[in-house]
Amino acid sequence: MNYLKYGRASCVLLLLISCVVLNGCMKGQDSPATETTHALSLQNDDKTITYSKKLDTLVKKLHIVNDENKDFDTRQNKLEEFIQELNSLLNEPESVEMKDEELVEKFENNLIILTKSFPLKSGQLNVRVVNYRAPKTVTGTIGDKYTFIQWWSTKRLVHAQMIEDGGPELTTDFVVRDSDQGIQLWLGGYVSIYHPDPVFVDLWELSGQKWTEKGINVGKMKLPNAWELNKDMNEPIILESRQHDSIGIEVLDHGDGFFINSDDSEQNLIIEFSKSGEVRIDSEYSTALNTHSERQSYELIQEEYSKNGIVIKYPQIIKLKDIAKQKSLNKILKADALEGLQNYADSNSGVHVEIDYEIKRQSERFLSVQYTGIHYMKDAAYPTYMFYTTNLDMKQVSRIKLRDLIKVEKPFIELIKSGKITAVQPEQQGLIGDFTKDDLIQLLTNADVTKGSLAEVEMESFSYFTNDSLGMSVPMAHVVGDHAEYEIRFAQIPENIRRNEELWSELSSVEDQSVSTVGGEKLNTDQYEIEESQSFQTTFEGFGKVRFVSTYGYTEGFRKFFFFLLDDQGHILYPFPDFYGNREWVARYGGVEAVAFKDVNKDGLKDVIIIADVDNGIHGPGRVDQFPIADIYFQKKNKTFTTIPALDETLNDQGHNQTIKDVIQYVSKQRINVN
Repeated sequence: MNYLKYGRASCVLLLLISCVVLNGCMKGQDSPATETTHALSLQNDDKTITYSKKLDTLVKKLHIVNDENKDFDTRQNKLEEFIQELNSLLNEPESVEMKDEELVEKFENNLIILTKSFPLKSGQLNVRVVNYRAPKTVTGTIGDKYTFIQWWSTKRLVHAQMIEDGGPELTTDFVVRDSDQGIQLWLGGYVSIYHPDPVFVDLWELSGQKWTEKGINVGKMKLPNAWELNKDMNEPIILESRQHDSIGIEVLDHGDGFFINSDDSEQNLIIEFSKSGEVRIDSEYSTALNTHSERQSYELIQEEYSKNGIVIKYPQIIKLKDIAKQKSLNKILKADALEGLQNYADSNSGVHVEIDYEIKRQSERFLSVQYTGIHYMKDAAYPTYMFYTTNLDMKQVSRIKLRDLIKVEKPFIELIKSGKITAVQPEQQGLIGDFTKDDLIQLLTNADVTKGSLAEVEMESFSYFTNDSLGMSVPMAHVVGDHAEYEIRFAQIPENIRRNEELWSELSSVEDQSVSTVGGEKLNTDQYEIEESQSFQTTFEGFGKVRFVSTYGYTEGFRKFFFFLLDDQGHILYPFPDFYGNREWVARYGGVEAVAFKDVNKDGLKDVIIIADVDNGIHGPGRVDQFPIADIYFQKKNKTFTTIPALDETLNDQGHNQTIKDVIQYVSKQRINVN
């Protein structure tokens, strides 16, 4: 009995010991997967801690760079370390886990960051541009900007590269795209060389895992007079407009270029690039092409008809939200462009036609297209020069004819014959007088109504719109050009002659309807020397489209400053009041340095800001070297400009006259009412 009792106890004890031993062995023999996961977890924790420490260390170095109480050498050394370590940090995968705003906040708003994602042939590519502006007290120059490009397709493969090392360019927008040369990175932003800051566009291409800067092939270029282009090989292209104070740059909606806007919307530019690498710079949004300046919710592309010796180019609308409306509008455009071809397109009649088009006005409501070209028949003595148009009401999806806008009656014909219209070709100015009133009524009543053949088109009249004028084309004898175009400003057409107030309210919205032409004498260029570099096409609410000219004239033997508004024929519309600098100083050595058109006092009327260098006119002992004088001409509602002598005096005495920006910043703080 005792034997069995002790035996059972011994068995229980052995079982307990076995369980303990076995349990210990099992704990010491975890699966390889469990062991690996545990190790990776520890490793990731170490990486996170390491990245976090690096981030904190970098922020501390930035504090030293910004600390003006530190000596210059210390701050300079820390700046170099900060730049190198920031580039290293951006190469780490953990950096892309942080959002732009988180990084900006971590570095206490010392970084400017923009991240975008692009669908490319090779897959999705994420790109982040990081800008850092070092304190000028450390760099001592305008070369205070550092730009880094960070890119990744997956978060495990992150790359970064510094592409701007203490230079003047600050990137504010960018686009990545496929091209014939590979993946391209286009950067846009500002250059801090002088005021106003010019804008730049720079091109980089990805080769392997490195971005390389490339030269930009500037192809077709149409720049308004106010703009200048600086271009060196393998350098960014730089665009500046000394006429304007504020310039902005942003990527176009379709992603194949940049939109550059100034404080004067008439002088905007677009930069577009093709897959072959050519860059086109154009003033498509400016009055240089006579288009309306507002940005559109649709775009235009070129189509071409080519058959049996006939080549006709015409526009088509894309990216309009209303697809049905787009289709209907395009049908009208195509039909009008190819009008009359049914007589020739399918025959061997020996006809030769070449026609191209120009957009005269493009806005949300209106599209006006002008076609010009030649029509030549086999064995004919000479070719015929062709002209026809299409005007669309984008809202109503319909054509607009001249008689939809104008009462083609005796008062309108008398207005035409009074000399208020201007010939596009000056040598054709007097030809309109050869038509009788009845002839003009018949021609213009039937304007924009084509009969169906090319021969009949040649004998018809047409109309078109620009941003501020109504254009009309009438047939002429071949010896004087086959056709002649005349324009009259919307503001010169009285309300009793107009039809459809709703269309007119939008058609002439850029004009002051109370304007009437001022018939002044031509500017005497023998008396006044025009400073072409500071003379510009612009518009004023009281005058419409004009040319502002800066000139030098001689009074009492001294060279001084004089400013005028001229019409397109060179007649003086308005002479500006005496320039403030003319009162005590002259322009023997100096000249006009800057002109800007801006509503300074926020009354809805554009004003004129002028900065000129003046001197005392003495050569030798007693000479005073040239120095700047600023003056502001405030536009009034009665079509005049005025100055405020007390403001001019304070403005110049206190030194707010160095740049256009200085003038605007000072004057914007004043309460000025000139009406």
